[in-house]
Parts: sequence; structure tokens; C-alpha cells
Amino acid sequence: MRRRFYILQGGLAGFFFGTSAIFIRYLPLMDSFTIGFYRLMIATTILTALSGIFYKTALVETFKDRGFRASLLGVVIGGHFAAYISSVKHTTIMNATVLTNTTPIFASVFSWIFYSVRPSLRSGLGITISLIGMITIFWRAGDRGANIVGDIEAVVAALLWALYLVFGREVRIKSHPITIMIPIYISSSILLVFSGLIFGDPRLPLVDEVPAILGLAVFPTTLGHTLSFSSLKGLQPYQTAILSLLEPVVATLLAIPLFNEVPTIDALLGASLIFAGIYLVVSLER
Repeated sequence: MRRRFYILQGGLAGFFFGTSAIFIRYLPLMDSFTIGFYRLMIATTILTALSGIFYKTALVETFKDRGFRASLLGVVIGGHFAAYISSVKHTTIMNATVLTNTTPIFASVFSWIFYSVRPSLRSGLGITISLIGMITIFWRAGDRGANIVGDIEAVVAALLWALYLVFGREVRIKSHPITIMIPIYISSSILLVFSGLIFGDPRLPLVDEVPAILGLAVFPTTLGHTLSFSSLKGLQPYQTAILSLLEPVVATLLAIPLFNEVPTIDALLGASLIFAGIYLVVSLER
């Protein structure tokens, strides 16, 4: 029964992640840096309020013992959010979410490069299959309404998230899943606001943009990430990773009626190959 509870948490996290691209699409006039800044600052405010009420001791310990390292991770996460949001604006929702979810593949490669954790034959096969899937998605991107720039931005987002997972593992294991996100999100917000001043066009949101910003901050950011971290208490990492694949499924299904984005055959084939490759990689962590 308890295991089902954690499976439910992981499934809900994947579902909430899937709403992210939808909310972003309802902010067409706001640049990626500004969207990311508002998203993270609102989420930080919510998490800080919850921590101040329920987890005061853990909050103090987090900033005292791991605040600096968490802030460094936040810089990486800030880049991830900027790249992901930009990819949603520049390519199809399916491409953006599927390619961003290739993170486990890159995490496996980074573990090999930096920690000499050599991939097994099965893992190598999974990486190869996923790379073929990525090439399939990139192929003729412009002919089906996608944009190769947006596809590349989604891959960059996956790379940055993989770096966060690999180098932030120790910090995450030793920290409370809610309080640790506060210093991470704060440094991410600082990076995004300064990047916006240089490369973007920061401004206050319009009245009709507020619902989408709040939805982005609450559902995929606050609820999605919290549930995902919490599910790791009862599930193996590979199980949580597989449940996270609900994100591109939910996002793609919502994009069909909302934005008339119907996936093409080659896009579906590429996505299927990527999912198969990811499964081969993450299923090794049994």
C-alpha cells in the first residue's frame, strides 16, 4: 500500500511536469529569462513559507551546511530552465519535452566521464538507440513545424539537468527535499534576472499573464519537483525516471486540442526510440 503511495507521487509529478510547456505557451510575449525568474521566485516564496511553518530546523541546517553548494547547483538549474523555456517557444511541445527528458542518457555518460562509472553493454545500447531517436526527431524538423534551434535548446536543457543530477547527488541525499530547493531556486533566480537584463526584456506581467505564471510556479515547479523528490523515498531512481516520462505524454496530448500540434510519424518514431533507450539505461539501477 505504501509503495503505491510513492508510485502515485511519482505519477503525479510526471503529470504536473507535463503542464509546464502548456503554461509557457500562454506567455508568448514574455522572454524566457523573465518567465523563469517569476516561476522560481514564486515557487521559492511558497517553499519558504512552508519551511518556515513546518521545517524550521531543516531550513536552518540546509543554509548552514549546504547553502553554498546548493547555490552553485542553482546556477546550473537556472541555465536549464532558460534553455527549456526557450525550447518550448521555438519548437513543438512534443520535441521540447521529449528531448529534455533525455537527461538519464546524458547523466549516464557524465558518470562515466567524471566518475569512471563505465556503462554496461545494455546501457550503451540504450544510449545508442536514444541517439538514433534524437537524430530522427532532428531530421526534417522544419518540414513539420519544429525548429532545429528549439530542438538544440531542449538538448542543452537535458545536458544541464544531467549535470545537476550527477554533481548534486550528495547534496540532495543529505538534504530535506523541500528546504534544499530554496537556495537552489534563489541562485537560479538571480542568474535569470541578470541574464534577462542583458539578453532579454524584463517587465512586470500583464494581468492576463498572471494565471499562466502562477500555474507554472505552482504545478510543475512547486508540486512537481516536491512530489518527484518525495517519491524517491519509496522508489528506485529508475522508477521515478520512468514515471517522469509522463511529462512529454501529457504535454503532447494537451497540445493537440489546445494548440493543434499533432505529432508526425517521424516525431513519434523518434520519441519511441528515445523512450526505449532511456528505459534500457535507467532500468539498470534495480
